[in-house]
Amino acid sequence: MIDLLMVLASPVGHITDKPLLTNADGSLWYISNVTVMLVVNAILTMLLIIPAARRIQTGPARSLEDFRAQGISANLVESVCVYMREDVFRDVLGDQTDRFCPILWTFFWYILVCNLVGLIPILDITAMFGLGHHGHGIGGTATQSIWVTGALAIIAFLFYNVTAFIKDPKSYLLHMTGGAPIFMWPIMVPVEIMGTLIKPFALAIRLFANMTGGHLVIAVLLSFVGPVIHALGPAAGGGVAAVSILGAAGINMLEVLVGFIQAYVFTFLTCLFLGQLVVHEHEEHEEHDEDHSHGSAQTA
Repeated sequence: MIDLLMVLASPVGHITDKPLLTNADGSLWYISNVTVMLVVNAILTMLLIIPAARRIQTGPARSLEDFRAQGISANLVESVCVYMREDVFRDVLGDQTDRFCPILWTFFWYILVCNLVGLIPILDITAMFGLGHHGHGIGGTATQSIWVTGALAIIAFLFYNVTAFIKDPKSYLLHMTGGAPIFMWPIMVPVEIMGTLIKPFALAIRLFANMTGGHLVIAVLLSFVGPVIHALGPAAGGGVAAVSILGAAGINMLEVLVGFIQAYVFTFLTCLFLGQLVVHEHEEHEEHDEDHSHGSAQTA
């Protein structure tokens, strides 16, 4: 039992991905823990969102009851989506909010599910049964992998840049000048390009670091349990082990909040970067046209 606790509480084992299916010499991974968890989380997200969406009335209503989402999950999904659309996205995207809500909602719910499922000790439970790579278990937090957060950040990067370029190539290219006079372009264009490339790095590293840090603290606290009991015995070591377990439980509860916050932050920043490229230039053109029309009217 002590050996099992020491294996399960290994900090390194909780924060590193492991292969499940490789080539003959093990140099190439085909499937890993993170790969499995990405698929599992995608299925769980669909099982949460699709049935809830079907219970949210969007057609013609015959009574007041028809306007209400039916069921706890439907009410949860609707309240979160409506809040984000009206109080978060609309302030940034304006009249284009409804156009971009689906992908922004998808980012939020998928990242949230990845974060929260990672708090369930699936890795430890499967390790108890000797599953996974050399009995280390199957599971973990998908967003704890820099490759996953990097892929999400690249998707977001392509989404807001390609969308902005397709919508108005001229405004997108002018955005790279930072609105500076033409003689400042040799300085401003490289700076804006660097800023554009840094944004996905910020998205990836922020999510990765926050999810990894919390799990590492929990793993370190749990790693005290086995050695302490082994060194001091059940009686003396039990008190120290209890403190470690209570501390890990407290951090785990905090991680629930962190999971929500990081899903929100990733989605909000994606929305903000999109708004800077798609909406900002559009509003500037409208203001310029209004000022020009107002000046012409006064002249007349």
